[in-house]
Amino acid sequence: MAKPSVDRLLQAAAEGDGSPVYLVSGDLVVATPQAQKLADGLAKAAGCDVESRRRPGSLGDVFQNLKTFSLFASAKIMLVVDTAIFADRSSAAGLIDQAENALPVSGELDTAGLEGASRLLQALRVFGLDATAGEPADVISSLPKWAVEGGAAFRKKRSGRGRTAKQATNLRDGLAGLLEAARQAGLEGYAEGDLAELGDIVANGLPEGHVLVLAEHAVAKDHPVVVALNQRGAFLDVGQVSAGRGGDWQGLKALTDQLTAETSVSIASSAVSELARRTLRQESGWQSRGVDSESTARFAGEFRKLAAQAGSGQITRQMVVSSIEDRGEQDVWQILDAIGKGSAREALERYQRYLTSSGDLISARLSFFGLLAGFCRHLTAVAGVARLRRIPAGVSNYNQFKTRWAAQLQGDLEIGKNPLAGLHPFRLHRAYMTASQMDRDLLARLPWLVLETELRIKGESSEPDVAIAALMTQLVTAINVSPPRADRRSRRSP
Repeated sequence: MAKPSVDRLLQAAAEGDGSPVYLVSGDLVVATPQAQKLADGLAKAAGCDVESRRRPGSLGDVFQNLKTFSLFASAKIMLVVDTAIFADRSSAAGLIDQAENALPVSGELDTAGLEGASRLLQALRVFGLDATAGEPADVISSLPKWAVEGGAAFRKKRSGRGRTAKQATNLRDGLAGLLEAARQAGLEGYAEGDLAELGDIVANGLPEGHVLVLAEHAVAKDHPVVVALNQRGAFLDVGQVSAGRGGDWQGLKALTDQLTAETSVSIASSAVSELARRTLRQESGWQSRGVDSESTARFAGEFRKLAAQAGSGQITRQMVVSSIEDRGEQDVWQILDAIGKGSAREALERYQRYLTSSGDLISARLSFFGLLAGFCRHLTAVAGVARLRRIPAGVSNYNQFKTRWAAQLQGDLEIGKNPLAGLHPFRLHRAYMTASQMDRDLLARLPWLVLETELRIKGESSEPDVAIAALMTQLVTAINVSPPRADRRSRRSP
């Protein structure tokens, strides 16, 4: 089957195989204009205009609008952007964070207040809560604890930390006030009935000539309505940017193609990489490869600014470097990789960038030190267990290492619990390869060096970052960047 595209959806509609509802999902920078293109094509064929709405306060109004309008005109195309109606519960905490931007509430809701109230109503719908039933405080108290502790993007800005118990309580109080204001403004939000009605529309249709086009960022692919749309060929996934393991960003082509089409200005591949490096941030912790949607919007905004500067020319890497502030994300694992390669300069530069891009300097410093200290403990443990079990050094092939040696490094020890037990094989191999290159005397002194550094950054030094940099430098200077290979005669253990 051919891959779905806007052109194919329009062709199918022209051939009489259209749908009453279409869903375009992905980064909104791409999904929104693609949905607009689809809506425009449908409207041109029907001889009508497109009515657009963004984050509407009620889907019931949208459905009613489409059905009622059929009494007065033969066709209507409605484009609705970012309703979050297909979001799963993991996305709902992010909706709560966006609602917080409208707080505090005083009097009648302004534009920001209406948007915040809309996000709150969307979140309540995701959790199956009726926004109109009972006292506002009681409705908000029904939200699970984790929902008000902070979503992925919120935690990312705070180095993984959520709201404290007091902050969460204050947030619930504010949200109760926002919900009360939403009720007074006549906003009802989405109910389970909205989903049921949308499902009925997908199955049974709208009045002839009337079509609903949805552009969504957060979509649970296994949602029954999404599955139904996919089965009838009315679901188009334009993709999202994601973080690669090497610190690069995947899925940028669709994003840059869209922006190039909008601005009629091309961008050099090196400029794309640099712009992504300076703007994009991951959505959550190291296990997640998702990208914060706010940062893709920032990428698009900076692209458009550079396009205006370029005029009829091309956006170059030098233009990005000279014009765009570096607010991108530094992958902490790249800092450890630089240490493993024996590159002190790269490690220190990446560490400084990590601190600069952090919104909470103290938290970021402590978070990285915790990671670095854990890495040092793994180095010492790997070296000790490898010598004990006569495991050769320098097995650079990850699959070979994982199959033959990882289990021996992580097996039970007679002297007590193995500190390497449960460590992911990839991280174990990283520590093993670094330990294979390091001076044994330094490995033996690492626990003391880590303790000394911890004391310095927690009060015994006025320059904690210098203490961390000193530890990283000691690690790098103890590394021989040409480690012995296991396939040579030497069977030296780390």
